Amino acid sequence: MINVNGDGSQQVIFVQVNPGETFTIRAEDGSLQCIQGPAEVPMMSPNGSIPPIHVPPGYISQVLEDNTGVRRVVVTPQSPECYPPSYSPAISPTHHLPPYMAPPPFIPNSHTAFYPPVSPGDIPPHQYYQHHIPPMYNEGKMNAVCNSVKGSCSEVGAFTTHSSTPDCPLPPKLSHRTKSTLTLQWKAPVDNGSKITSYLLEWDEGKKNNIFRECYFGNQRHYKLTHLCPAMAYTFRVAARTDIGMSGFSPEVVFFTTGSLPHLPHAPRLVRAGITWITLEWSRPDGCTAEEPVTYTLEIQEENIGTEFHPKYTGENLTCTVEGLKRSTQYKFRLIASNLEGRSSPSEVLVCKTSPDKPGPPSRPCIKGPIRPYSFSVKWGMAFCACSESLPVRTLSVAPGRCQPPRIVGKAKHKEVHLQWDCPSSEGACEVSEYSLEMREGESEAGEVYHGSDLECTVGSLLPGATYSFRLRAANEAGYGQYSEPTEITTAAGPPSQCAAPSLTLMSNTCVLVSWESPESSGADISEYRLEWGREEEPMELIYCGPDTQCEISDLTPATHYYCRLQAANQAGAGPYSDHVSCQTPATMPDPISVLCVLEHDPTESGVYTPSTCLALKWDEPCNNGAEITSYTLKLGEQLISLGTSTCYVLQNLQPDSEYRYIQAVNEIGASSFCPPLLARTRPLPPVPPRLECTAAGPQSLKLKWGDSSNAKSLLGEEMVYNLQMEDKNRRFVTVYRGPSHTYKVQRLNESSSYCLRIQAVSEAGEGLFSEVHTFHTTKSVPPALKAPKVVQMEGNVCEVSWESIPPMRGDPIIYILQVLVGRESDYKQLYKGEDTSFQISGLQNNTDYRFRVYVCRRCQDSTQDLCGPLSPSSLFTLRRTELTLPGELSSPETLKPSGMFATDERFAAVLVGAFAALSFLIAFVVEYFFMK
Repeated sequence: MINVNGDGSQQVIFVQVNPGETFTIRAEDGSLQCIQGPAEVPMMSPNGSIPPIHVPPGYISQVLEDNTGVRRVVVTPQSPECYPPSYSPAISPTHHLPPYMAPPPFIPNSHTAFYPPVSPGDIPPHQYYQHHIPPMYNEGKMNAVCNSVKGSCSEVGAFTTHSSTPDCPLPPKLSHRTKSTLTLQWKAPVDNGSKITSYLLEWDEGKKNNIFRECYFGNQRHYKLTHLCPAMAYTFRVAARTDIGMSGFSPEVVFFTTGSLPHLPHAPRLVRAGITWITLEWSRPDGCTAEEPVTYTLEIQEENIGTEFHPKYTGENLTCTVEGLKRSTQYKFRLIASNLEGRSSPSEVLVCKTSPDKPGPPSRPCIKGPIRPYSFSVKWGMAFCACSESLPVRTLSVAPGRCQPPRIVGKAKHKEVHLQWDCPSSEGACEVSEYSLEMREGESEAGEVYHGSDLECTVGSLLPGATYSFRLRAANEAGYGQYSEPTEITTAAGPPSQCAAPSLTLMSNTCVLVSWESPESSGADISEYRLEWGREEEPMELIYCGPDTQCEISDLTPATHYYCRLQAANQAGAGPYSDHVSCQTPATMPDPISVLCVLEHDPTESGVYTPSTCLALKWDEPCNNGAEITSYTLKLGEQLISLGTSTCYVLQNLQPDSEYRYIQAVNEIGASSFCPPLLARTRPLPPVPPRLECTAAGPQSLKLKWGDSSNAKSLLGEEMVYNLQMEDKNRRFVTVYRGPSHTYKVQRLNESSSYCLRIQAVSEAGEGLFSEVHTFHTTKSVPPALKAPKVVQMEGNVCEVSWESIPPMRGDPIIYILQVLVGRESDYKQLYKGEDTSFQISGLQNNTDYRFRVYVCRRCQDSTQDLCGPLSPSSLFTLRRTELTLPGELSSPETLKPSGMFATDERFAAVLVGAFAALSFLIAFVVEYFFMK
């Protein structure tokens, strides 16, 4: 608003009000003006000064600053005024001030303008108003106004306010949602002098655990979250950031993703039905999550009143009480579930009925007809009551006379008595229908003990040796008559009553004194007491029987639970046992060790045991008598050795034939006595390992030798046993031989490989040390023997010799050597040496025998020496003339068969072996035949 002063100058006044509110100010001439507040109104002039704020009479103005640094002018009425229809005082949304309010306290580092009081009558003295300016460069001056009189302005003051963090933004709003997405947007808050650079949006990921995580950080004021769960609640909050810092987070807000319509709910269940109300309950529909809000609508239909259902309850509870119903009326109920997506179909119908009401009180009874000497008639309501069959009247009879005292039948027992009585005289009265028997003990109050129509009864649960008084009365239709004279009966003496629990006094570790008091008398003196005693979890035994009231029990076991009970007896019998009472004897020193022995092995597995210098002792743990054993003591000569709590021990650094005396157990109470002495002897030293040698090495075996077979027995005359071990692939030594032999052949090895072995000697003295590790090597394998080569005649005087091939042996190459024996020569000659598996020979002579053989050589790369395998069998070949070939065989080269009866030496040898076998079989048959004859 532009205000024109008297001197012609102009002042611009900006007032911050709430959006949509009307603000009233007064101009220099005193006129009132109403201004509609915009959304945001700054509170300073263009040059940064604060102009005077004119308010109408009865109003006060004040500048307030909230925690975020926002400054607002607040104008409130001091007295009622007439406002325009849309007028409301411009008040901060978070502050409501009374007409006269003390100004807020001075805030350090804030720019405040103080207005002194105008006059004592208008404003209370010593009251100042603070003007808080938004952060920026400002110039200001001030003046005072009192009763429309304005003073002169002060000098202009220049100052610069500091920027601060932005205000907390409002909660984000939901602009769009689907089953898996939520689109949010938010408004920018007041920046307080520094431009907002980014926003931080956080959410709880739908976990409802008050732990927020960042889901967006940027300068946009909207964000879309995807990949969400349907019908799930998510909590969000947003904060703004400037160069000054981060604002506080907005209030938290919860949004739901869309889901599906609720499933068909189950029918409601009846909890309870009253006269005018019915309580029902139901459960959540299937498929609804625990967080999804579900609203239930319960519909009702009354019996015989239309066919339409109408709602009776709508809410989120799972139970409902329907009131205002009619008694004894049938109703039908059904349930509808609703969520954010819509309503489900109605459930199945539940039919239930309210309870009937009890009848009302009948009318007051009155006399019907004349009153007779022995009867009269009474009527009530619309019916009559009588004892006559012709009239609806009831005849009142005369009560029976006085009964005779009851009498006892038989002898009174200690717990019950049997009584009998006679029927009283019934002159002028109706027949007796029942009897009432009353009993009294001493001065106690009488009580009814029998009610019935019998002429006798048995009264039980009585006390023995007690006196009881009985009296009887009879009743008919008219009521009860007078009581009879009392009959006093004293019960017989009975067994004593239950004894009190006995008292146990500990006399020593093994002795207990048991004492007790006599129970109440039951008509006879107590003749004896019976005390039963036993260990815990064992049956009790009678330990005392007599008239005394105490008993001493000795020879008990220390640290043991005992319990006992007491029973009193008289001439009538024995009474019930007392309650159990228990005690525990104190602990004492342990019992002596009863079993001590020497073991043949180390029970502690410590690895220090050697039979020649150590003894392994073991003993049974004795009874600790209630206190845990803390250690054992071994007496070795005059030396005492503490052994700890273990029941085994290895004595080291001993000499053979050492004598050991005693061992004892110790606990916190003390030490037991020593056990009987034990004489033990150490063994001789175990044998030393023999010298291990390799006598023969092959490609797949190693023949080993050790020791001297002539000295195969130990010093004790027992045979020595040797343990030969070899290292495996996992560098662990495993036993390959164990026995008395001095040689062993290790087989199934790999050729040209190294093997580590060690040996150990074992005797009665124990296992000796292993020898040093020896490394032995296997040799390389010789190539295998080949089969007889194949010879094929070619054209002319040429033939081709071929043989089988073998692969390289562990990387070493293979060569083949072919030899031939011509005619009757005595020596084979080398024809070929190389890597091929065939060779052609030319210049052969007709009708000449040629014998071919081949063998394999292995060229060792780690040495210059070759390893040659055995010779193959020879193949005989004779060159034939071509004209002797049959016409049918000219189409292809012919493999010539050797001349003579046999083609090769192998076939000749096979024939010899077969002939020899046949001859052997024939000789065996003839010998068996003649010997059997």
